[in-house]
Amino acid sequence: MIETIITAVLAFASTNVDDLFILMVLFSTTSKSFRPVNIVAGQYLGIVTLISISLVGSLIGIVVPKVYIGLLGLFPIYLGIRKLMARSDDPDESPVLSPNKNYILASVINPATLSVASITIANGADNIGIYIPLFVNLSVTSLMITIAIFMVLVFVWVKIAEYLVRHPRLKNTLARYNHILFPCILIGLGIYILIESGSYTLLIKD
Repeated sequence: MIETIITAVLAFASTNVDDLFILMVLFSTTSKSFRPVNIVAGQYLGIVTLISISLVGSLIGIVVPKVYIGLLGLFPIYLGIRKLMARSDDPDESPVLSPNKNYILASVINPATLSVASITIANGADNIGIYIPLFVNLSVTSLMITIAIFMVLVFVWVKIAEYLVRHPRLKNTLARYNHILFPCILIGLGIYILIESGSYTLLIKD
């Protein structure tokens, strides 16, 4: 039991360290159309999706090549470029993730929530790469415990980010520069995912 708990905590922490800073920036850009509840729900939706993909891969022995999963890195690049090019003088609109009626699932899931989930999933190549081999070697009981721990840690992760961003100096700095900072983070994240996963080779093939 203790070994399972320690392994689960280490697996989650090692694959979600980068998400912590992204969550901090997201919390610094909340507005009437982009609320904390969207961040929490989006993070849960993204992690649950990554766990589900990993479960499928571990149960039927199908491991999606990391090089293809890494293509999801194109999403944060697209989103970052779009936000850098956007010109909005509405102070009540989130400069990072505003509702978009073009989302396919917008009629079912709040677009702002879907945006956060998409970023989490796009940054999930390492999650899947670690979770699949981890899940394969777990008993049913250990697997259930591990997933339960993951769900608790998602909440902990969100609360840590929310607490850190409330630090006055940090919050003011993020609020002042997030219109440039966050798009650059998204673009950098996407480029990192493409390079780290080797997916860029699929884009430059003749």
